Amino acid sequence: MFGCCASMRDSCGGLDKAVIRSVMVSRESMSMEIDADFAAMPDSGTLVRLENTIAAEFGLSSVLLRATGPEGTAPVKKKEIKKQAPTGTVLMGTRPRGERRDRICDITLESGSVTVTGTVFEVASRKIQKRDAAVLDFSMTDYTGSIQVSKFLRRNEDASILGKIRKGDRLTVRGHVGFNRYQGDITIEPAAIVLEPPVLRTDDAPGEKRAELHLHTRFSALDALTEPEAAVKTAARWGHRAVAVTDHGVAHAFPEFWNAGKKHGIKVIYGMEGYYVNDVDDLLAVHGETNLPLDTAFVGFDIETTGLDAETDRITEIGAVKMAGGKIVERFQTFADPGMPIPAEIVQLTGITDEDVAGAPSEQEALAAFLRFAGDLPLAAHNAEFDVGFLAAAAARCGMVFDPVFIDTLAVSRGVLNDLRRYTLDFVSRALGLPDFNHHRATDDAEICACIFDRLRFRLAEHGAEKLTDITPLITRLREGENRRPRHIILLVKNKKGLKNLYELISKSYLEHYRKNPIIPKSLLMRYREGLIIGSACEAGEIFDAVVRRRSASELTRLASFYDYLEIQPLSNNRFLIGDGKAKDDEELRSFNRAVLALGKRLGKPVCATGDVHFLEPQDEIYRHILLSAKQFGDADRENPLYFRTTEEMLSEFAYLGEEDCRSVVIDAPNAIADSVETFELLPKELFPPTIPHAAEDLQRMVWDKTHELYGADPPAIVNDRVKEEMDAILGRH
Repeated sequence: MFGCCASMRDSCGGLDKAVIRSVMVSRESMSMEIDADFAAMPDSGTLVRLENTIAAEFGLSSVLLRATGPEGTAPVKKKEIKKQAPTGTVLMGTRPRGERRDRICDITLESGSVTVTGTVFEVASRKIQKRDAAVLDFSMTDYTGSIQVSKFLRRNEDASILGKIRKGDRLTVRGHVGFNRYQGDITIEPAAIVLEPPVLRTDDAPGEKRAELHLHTRFSALDALTEPEAAVKTAARWGHRAVAVTDHGVAHAFPEFWNAGKKHGIKVIYGMEGYYVNDVDDLLAVHGETNLPLDTAFVGFDIETTGLDAETDRITEIGAVKMAGGKIVERFQTFADPGMPIPAEIVQLTGITDEDVAGAPSEQEALAAFLRFAGDLPLAAHNAEFDVGFLAAAAARCGMVFDPVFIDTLAVSRGVLNDLRRYTLDFVSRALGLPDFNHHRATDDAEICACIFDRLRFRLAEHGAEKLTDITPLITRLREGENRRPRHIILLVKNKKGLKNLYELISKSYLEHYRKNPIIPKSLLMRYREGLIIGSACEAGEIFDAVVRRRSASELTRLASFYDYLEIQPLSNNRFLIGDGKAKDDEELRSFNRAVLALGKRLGKPVCATGDVHFLEPQDEIYRHILLSAKQFGDADRENPLYFRTTEEMLSEFAYLGEEDCRSVVIDAPNAIADSVETFELLPKELFPPTIPHAAEDLQRMVWDKTHELYGADPPAIVNDRVKEEMDAILGRH
């Protein structure tokens, strides 16, 4: 009903789940009263934001929202607000009467007299010396629109107001709307101006507050807007114990954060969001321990499913072939009843219909039959993590043991056939001269996959491979220099050693590994890891991407073991994944965060909720849209409220995790990491000049020799005095 609240749709358990029971509007008082039921009880801060947003949208003087939570949750009781005396300072005229305010976006030439409240963002007031007059001129915004306020002050009018209005002031202006011919636009000629107290967001969560571990400043070029001191000052004002700076690939904001931290009495965590490439073990060619020879018999297999999620979707077909001595010696195929309708897009892709699987073996029966067929032979599949992940999830549901040795022909192809544009099954098949096949049917895909690995074994042998265990290190070596897609990674400085190592990584990423961005290879990071805390970053990080790609539990465990903590973020940060087709809806985005949390628990690693802050206040989002437009991003106007969130807002955002886990990811884990960071001076107070033997004596000799060359053996007193003064100043710093 209230589309203006779209930016808060994830609040209160999801505004799409809220039910409005009644709305009453008073035209006389320009007020509104709303009774509504919410999926999760809103906190006081969220209630106020909802009320203010609705009031601004409809130009109301006040909105009262009576909220009721789920069954058993008491409604929020609003405190009775007593009218307080005005607190603003009158700068011109008399204080405007009443509380009625106009929205700037609604002002037209026909508006007549208006009263607006907003923030000054430009001041162009000036004196006109020739006429002994002045022009009061400033621009203000209420974030619905902006307007210029201008008034010509004659010689008999008080011009002292020119020095009283500054950029950033919050003013209430009453005046008449007209067309200013000099400005060529609509302006307000003020009759009254009141300097209002600033309206600042507060963090009113009781007890311990959160700590933000992922924050970008204006030094994240063309991406973020946050002013370093403003971020530190806000965190300190909110009662946060620490705040981290994590700009993209640079440490430029460190000095400003250092000074601001000392000024406002808050711990600063120095860090960076790096461009990370896993050049060590991003995609294993062979999984599991084995001593089998390279030419061993194996089973090529493929599966078809109802979708991409191994937890919620099901297998519809398993196809496999046994390959021995370069020949297919046995085939296997079975449909499986998924116990659910097959989606239309899957039917179109695979050709498998509900009729095909009706009466087919159950998931458990089909899996058991496949395992009997495969026996102890190693398995091979293209993008094997997906297929093995589905089989592993099915085995877990059925209480079956499934821990095979398996080969990923995708990884092998990337190393051996390193000149291909793509590495899909059909592309690799054509590159090896294999016949056409019915792609996206398990039996055909399985046979082609087996033939691919059989062909590639000869090339692996040419590179010296003798056993299956030789393949992974060989592929790693063959992929050196490959143009891998960089992922994001968070590096937080724990101590002075970590600071030095971070500087080393930054320098080498620009000087030795630069490729469109300053790249940090995993092999390099492993050398300079000491003193650093490594986080998994945002959706562009390796771990979240692996979750979205439905990598198996064992693969997620392997990749995540490298990190010190894992990161999850608000749904709005990742909602673009729905538009990209990588997630169905908000609930699936929640399931991604739940999967990261479960992974952290399994490994005993902290999971931290971060805001990925790019600007300080919610209304600053429009400026980032402008930055992204300058970079010609197609989704530059997509809503993404990456502002600095309070503890209350983050607790509300992650309430779906349950009270205990929500508090852990929002408050406990980030603060534990902040507490583990040592406090140290960013820059030393003393100087460290180089030690050069006889430098002082040599300088003295060179200077006086030149002096005597220019002025003779007995230079004038003024020259002697000046040389001594300069030399004392220089040598005194030695």
